[in-house]
Amino acid sequence: MTSFSERMAKAAKKSRIVLALDPVSRKSNLKYATGNIRAVAEHVCAVKINFHLLLPLSTSQIKEITELAHDKGLQCIADIKLNDIDNTNEIALEQLQKMGFDAVIANPFMGTSTLTALVQAAHKKNMGVIALVYMSHPDASEGYGLETSEDMMYRIFFGRAITARADGIIIGATQSEILKEISKKKKELGVPLDVYSPGVGVQGADAVTAAKNGSDYLIVGRAIIEARDPAKQARQMNEEVMRAFSA
Repeated sequence: MTSFSERMAKAAKKSRIVLALDPVSRKSNLKYATGNIRAVAEHVCAVKINFHLLLPLSTSQIKEITELAHDKGLQCIADIKLNDIDNTNEIALEQLQKMGFDAVIANPFMGTSTLTALVQAAHKKNMGVIALVYMSHPDASEGYGLETSEDMMYRIFFGRAITARADGIIIGATQSEILKEISKKKKELGVPLDVYSPGVGVQGADAVTAAKNGSDYLIVGRAIIEARDPAKQARQMNEEVMRAFSA
């Protein structure tokens, strides 16, 4: 049975773009999600579904979304930024598995041993864990950019992700210098952590630049979904990104 990282690597042969299904306000989150998946599935490798899209939906509706994504060859990532005690995390993981998710985004703030327990529980279920190291929005510096007596917070979180053997980490594409720093460190250490980067498009980051700075996967939402022709936009962006990775 293949791991989440292995499934992503296979999907990455056609695309390095993760479609972020993060609506601001919709009458039908189910129709919104399934419609966008059908429109751009050919040009992305996975879908990331945010907490606020999941909350109004039933379990069967969420399963309808994940099953469609799987039918299109896409992995499904639950963006709930999980951050709790061991048994609470594990119950959440069980529910996400039932809904058809392949991975969950978690916050390393929970601590090294708790994050490790989450990763181990996820791997037993053939799921992945992506650790949040540095978000893409401007205020991220107020948390992930804090300096502690030990080190910068994002470096601590990066270290926790390594120790826990997480499958990947989140670093905003808008954080160019931090992205380059962590990507360089990752290579020096030889750790198999894929870097997922949100912030491309509306938040100002460039997809090709992010790829060159060390992103392995680009998380893109509004720049594709709100385009006049989402499929065309996804195809063009993917072609540019794949050229950057092959250069």
